[in-house]
Amino acid sequence: MATKFRHRPQNEEEDAAALKLGVEFNNAGCLLISEVKYLLENRDKDAPDTKVYNKTLEYVKTFTKFNTTDSASAVRDTLRREPALTQFETAQIANLCPATADEAKSVIPSLVKIDDDRLEALLRDIQTMRKYQS
Repeated sequence: MATKFRHRPQNEEEDAAALKLGVEFNNAGCLLISEVKYLLENRDKDAPDTKVYNKTLEYVKTFTKFNTTDSASAVRDTLRREPALTQFETAQIANLCPATADEAKSVIPSLVKIDDDRLEALLRDIQTMRKYQS
């Protein structure tokens, strides 16, 4: 049985810092780890119980920053206030929860396009939501 591989054009270079994630991600949505956790915990009763599924669930439980769907939705809504953010950047900010604009820009280089004061205000709001989530 032959395996068919999908090859990318050689001139297409990926660079997350420049938001070049590859053709397959051009129209893809991005979920927060907290949202993935919710989806996995509320799976269909007929869904398979596999090792990969359980490892993924363990991972998202370990790294989720927001414990409820309400808090994850509030974070997403807060980040939507900044129209310059892409879905990828929104998910990265919510998943990593950087404390300062400098930290955010060091881990998500594409954020250089956003003024430090505006970014700091968003990050403060997210830290407050994280602190006071139920």
